[in-house]
Amino acid sequence: MNLKPAIAIIVPGGIGDQDNIPVLIELLRSLSELFDLSIYSFSDVQSHPFFTSSSCRVITVPSGIKSNILKAVYCIWKIRKDHSIKQFALIHGFWIMLQGIVAVLAGRLLKIPALVTLPGGDITYLPAIHYGSLSNPVKRKLAAWCIYRASHIVMLTRFQQTIMQRQGISRKQISIIPFGVDISKFEFHPHPFAAPLQLLYIGNLNRVKDPFTMVRTFHFLTKRLNCRLTIIGSDTLNGAVQAYACELGVFERIRWMGKLPHEKISLQLSSADILLMTSLYEGQSVVVLEAFAKGVVVAGTNVGLLADIKDDALTISPGDAEGLAKIVEELIRHPENIASLQLKNRKYAETISADWTFKEYLKLYYELIPERQS
Repeated sequence: MNLKPAIAIIVPGGIGDQDNIPVLIELLRSLSELFDLSIYSFSDVQSHPFFTSSSCRVITVPSGIKSNILKAVYCIWKIRKDHSIKQFALIHGFWIMLQGIVAVLAGRLLKIPALVTLPGGDITYLPAIHYGSLSNPVKRKLAAWCIYRASHIVMLTRFQQTIMQRQGISRKQISIIPFGVDISKFEFHPHPFAAPLQLLYIGNLNRVKDPFTMVRTFHFLTKRLNCRLTIIGSDTLNGAVQAYACELGVFERIRWMGKLPHEKISLQLSSADILLMTSLYEGQSVVVLEAFAKGVVVAGTNVGLLADIKDDALTISPGDAEGLAKIVEELIRHPENIASLQLKNRKYAETISADWTFKEYLKLYYELIPERQS
């Protein structure tokens, strides 16, 4: 007989064999040791190998269902059906649209707590690039309803909470729990800067990551420094970033590596001096913590985790390529500060580790789960 409390997890995807979110899988892996997890995915993909070898159940929406509304209806129907057997103690949705809404609706239907985690652009909208969930008044009302009706909300950063408050949405039952990284997979590897300076960018080439500012920053730096840039990430802009690099005359000085398996990221960070982060918006940016764990200096835009850390000497406003270049030059001018900065970054990553994230969720789960089921 399974004595673990049963939890229903709802995700849009991110648990596939190829396309996955490593920190999400790591969290679910840890939770599965203490809870009986049923994971409902809006994406019909082959699950990560971990789920086939664990006691987790993965339920995917049938491939014939294309509409997100119908996917939501299917998930609610399936959770209700499974609840008659499992007796779920908690429903946990990741992202608002529509997983969080499904979690709240199913929770109200079954009269059990509903927790919602907001990992990305759930409570923002950038009209210039059409990014974020709040693209119209209807979606704003749905997001507000979900946030107000959930038993508890988890956000990754204070930055997210500030953005949400600007939308006129605020509530007390909020926890700030960033996704920590497994520091055993990102061993501390500090080293002094040397020529050529090794710059690194890790992130998909898309509008919200603003790789154009990153390439422009590199363009400014090549005029004054001996430096190289490595870019890791899938190209979703059909070569527009590469064309821009050609226009600025820096294409040949960039190493374009495309998408890499996550297990190879640590090795790439080992040879990097500075990680550049140029996003217009981030809920967190996990790669910042991964770089911190390795002892890599991070310079970038004041969004996500970097906004929470509030180090004005290492952050700039989104789009300010020249300002970011000046930050890098200032780091070069003061090499005596690098070792202490690397050590500070490592200690921060050790504090916000994957184990810490798991324990924070564990405390929250037991606060929400009815006593008779915990």
